[in-house]
Amino acid sequence: MQNTYLAKRARLENYFNEVSSDAWDKLTSNEPVSFVRQLVREGREKMQAAIIEKLPKDLRGTRIMDAGCGTGVLSRMLDERGAEVVGVDISEKLIEVAKNRSSLNKNIEYFAGDMKEQSFGNFDYIIAMDSLIHYSTEDVISSIADFSTRANNSVLFTVIPSTFVLNTKLRLGKFFPKSERSPEVVPIEWGRLEQLEALKINASLSKIKRIKRFFYVSEAWELANR
Repeated sequence: MQNTYLAKRARLENYFNEVSSDAWDKLTSNEPVSFVRQLVREGREKMQAAIIEKLPKDLRGTRIMDAGCGTGVLSRMLDERGAEVVGVDISEKLIEVAKNRSSLNKNIEYFAGDMKEQSFGNFDYIIAMDSLIHYSTEDVISSIADFSTRANNSVLFTVIPSTFVLNTKLRLGKFFPKSERSPEVVPIEWGRLEQLEALKINASLSKIKRIKRFFYVSEAWELANR
């Protein structure tokens, strides 16, 4: 299982560094984008708000990891609430954008690397928003279980829910040339996440919210310690 995670991580690192860093830079800015990308932007903003609202309003004294932080949008939102934030992403280029945009945020540290790296230590919360959606279901479950051993309170994460409409869109997308496609996302079937409670008995799993904005379909969950 670790080999499949590492292989996919390597492909994603290449994609987000060499292919899409400029697109993600623009998508997460205030610059005008295409109609479809605007819908994706709005979906991501709604998801960020849903995750933030699940956390305490006052995060002073709280240490949080933003796993797969990209350009640091969520990291800055957490900093504004007083959290000490560690943002990690596999893309060095996106980390550079995050650092440049966070020059006024004094409680954020950014690192280019693997979000599962143990040396980052323990946190009160670990957030993995849209950073596991390209991995297999088995890798998602094992990654969240690993995160839970390092999160004092909870792990908040998103997955792609398996629906007929989404699966149809994904199948149609395979007819386009590979150069025009983003890395494949992997929908998770209903009920598979319940394995997390079996892996960690003293934790409870609950759904936060599903966000649907045309091409952007994502579901937020929390695995909280009891």
